[in-house]
Amino acid sequence: MSNQSRILVVEDSKFFRTLVCREIARRIDAEVVTAQSLAEAKVKVEAAARPFDLALADLILPDAQEGEVVDWLQGHGVPCIVFTGIFSDELRERLLAQHIIDYVVKDTPSSLNYLMGLVEELSRNRQNKVLVVDDSATARHHIAGLLQSYQFQVVEAEDGEQGLAVLAADPDIRLVVTDYHMPVMDGVEMVKRMRATHDQDRLAIIGVSSGGGSALSARFIKFGANDFINKPFLPEEFLWRVMQNVRMLDMVKRLTELTVIDPLTGLHNRRFLFDAGRTLIARAARDGVPVTVAMIDVDHFKAVNDTYGHDGGDAVLRRIGAVLRSMSRASDVVARFGGEEFAILATDMDEAGARTYFERLRAAIAAEPVPHDGQALAVTASFGICHAAQGALDGMLKTADEMLYRAKANGRDRIEGV
Repeated sequence: MSNQSRILVVEDSKFFRTLVCREIARRIDAEVVTAQSLAEAKVKVEAAARPFDLALADLILPDAQEGEVVDWLQGHGVPCIVFTGIFSDELRERLLAQHIIDYVVKDTPSSLNYLMGLVEELSRNRQNKVLVVDDSATARHHIAGLLQSYQFQVVEAEDGEQGLAVLAADPDIRLVVTDYHMPVMDGVEMVKRMRATHDQDRLAIIGVSSGGGSALSARFIKFGANDFINKPFLPEEFLWRVMQNVRMLDMVKRLTELTVIDPLTGLHNRRFLFDAGRTLIARAARDGVPVTVAMIDVDHFKAVNDTYGHDGGDAVLRRIGAVLRSMSRASDVVARFGGEEFAILATDMDEAGARTYFERLRAAIAAEPVPHDGQALAVTASFGICHAAQGALDGMLKTADEMLYRAKANGRDRIEGV
C-alpha cells in the first residue's frame, strides 16, 4: 500500500480550495482530491480506489447548509477537520462531540498556517505506532479510535503484562496510553517496568484514569510517565496532549540526529562510527563472526573542487553517500569519516564475500557520472579494507587506511586489503 496520504478537500470557494490545495502540495506528499458540494464529495468518496485518510471540509455548501457534510463523511469513516468561516461556541461543541479532529475558523492568514501545520503533523503520525493498554474493551476501542482518526498506527493490549509483551515485541512503538485500574498488573507498575528498558526520550507514556486525582497523577509521573489525563476527557484535550508528547519525541530525535548525522550526505558521522562501531565489533567478537572495516576515498577530489567549485564537490559527496546508503546492508555502519573519506563497518561476511561486496560498491560509484550544472562528472573511489576474525576498531581503521594508501599508489579506483 502506498504511504502517500489521500486528502479530500470539500470547499465551494474556488479561492480557498486553490489556496488549501497549493499549501498541501507544498508541505506534504499527498494525493489531493477536491469537491465543491456534498453530492460531489459523496461521488468522490464512493468511487475512491482506497479510503481517504483525511477530509478538510467547509460547513456551508450549496447543497448542505447545516454541516451535513461532516455527518456524512464521519459516517463513512473519513476523519474530518472543519475549516469554515462560521464560529460559535454552540457549533464548536456540537462538532467536537461528533469527534472531528479539529475546528478551524478561516478568519485570518494565521488560521491557514494552523490548519496546514495540523495536516503536516497528522501526515507524520502515519509513521508512528501507539500502544493502548486497558482491560475495558469499550474504553480501549474508544481511545484507539481517536488515535486512528489522528492517523496513528494503533496496537492494543488488555492488561499490563500483555502491554509489556507487545512493547518488547515491537520496537516501532513510540507512545503508550495506559489505564491504571487493570487486573494482573496495574498501569503504574507496567510503566515502572517499561522504563527499565525504554528511556523517556525514545518512548512517551500517558497515563489515564477515572479516579485517583492528583495523587495518582503524581505516581504515574514519578515512575516514568510523561503525562497524565483524567477520565472523562475531551477529545480535543486528548489530541493535543498526545501531539505534545509526540512533538517532544521528534524534537529529541532531531537534536540527537544533529550530533550523529552528517548534514551533507545524510550518513552517520565520525562520532557515531566510533560509538556504534566499538559496540558492533564487541558483539561480533562475542558471537564469533568476522568483521570487515573499509576506508573509502574519492579519487582526485581536490581537482573536482578546483574545477567545479565546492558546489561540484558537494554534489559528488552527496552522490557517493547515496550510493553507499542504498547498497549497504541495514546491519552495516556507514559513515562520512571526514572530508572526502567514508568508512564502512560490516559483520558476518567471509573474506571472499567482503571483497565481492566492496567491489560492487566501487563499481556502482564508477558506473554513473554525477550531474552538476548540466555536466556529467566522472567519479571513482579507492577502497582499503581490513578483514579480521576479531580486533579493535582503532587498529582495524589504521590497517584499512594503510590499504587505502596502497590502492591510491597502485592506480586508484581499486580495492586493496588484508
